[in-house]
Formats: sequence, C-alpha cells, structure tokens
Amino acid sequence: MMTINALLILARKHLGTGAMDSSARLCLCDAIRLMARDEPDYDAAWDRALRSLAYSVGIWHADYRRAVKG
Repeated sequence: MMTINALLILARKHLGTGAMDSSARLCLCDAIRLMARDEPDYDAAWDRALRSLAYSVGIWHADYRRAVKG
C-alpha cells in the first residue's frame, strides 16, 4: 500500500512532465499545505496529490495506476 508521503514524492518526481504542469503544481502545493496543518487532512491531501499525478502523467500511466490501487 502506498503511503501519502510516497505519493507526494511520486507526484513531485513527475512535475514538469505533462502538458498541464501548472495544474499539477497547484494540486501538489495544495496537498503539501493540507499535510502541513496542525491536524493534517490526509484524505484531502491524498486526493490533491493523486490529481497532481493525473495532470502530470495521465490516468493510464503505471505510477498513477499503482497509486490508485493503494
């Protein structure tokens, strides 16, 4: 099972590789902010990090599919 930290690292790795880079960066920044709260919102951070990955590589990429499987 992939952890939120592993997903954040994976999303960061793929920044700059897709056509929607600005959207991917915004989503990743949101995810990092959600994790940096006094009480992190893990579910929302997961969703934003996963969306960042989708913007970077697409939903058919192996890394995206691995993250979705958990």
